[in-house]
Amino acid sequence: MRIFLLWVGWASVVGSIGDGLIAVLALVVVGNAGWAMPGPSVDALLAGYLPALYWVKSIALLAMPGGVVAWLFALPALVYFPARIAMSALIGWAAFVAARRLAPRQSRPPQAVA
Repeated sequence: MRIFLLWVGWASVVGSIGDGLIAVLALVVVGNAGWAMPGPSVDALLAGYLPALYWVKSIALLAMPGGVVAWLFALPALVYFPARIAMSALIGWAAFVAARRLAPRQSRPPQAVA
């Protein structure tokens, strides 16, 4: 169980880094468009700037109802990706805390009393 929790924690760290990079890309896209808010939707950002990652929509459609997927992919990227970073950080933190509780305790050798 501890190995699984460590894997979840580190996957959350790596995922947050990826989401952060995508959020920076969204910020650049909005800046290049003259700071027109709210910027591109998740769907438009992935389809137009990161087509290699657009397959995640197909996976999302398999895992969630279509209406939820449509709503998530219609959100502004500058709202969606920071929210994902926050949730991933919370999940990763909880996984690391739980893994730490499952870690074997280090026994200390008895200390001599002077």
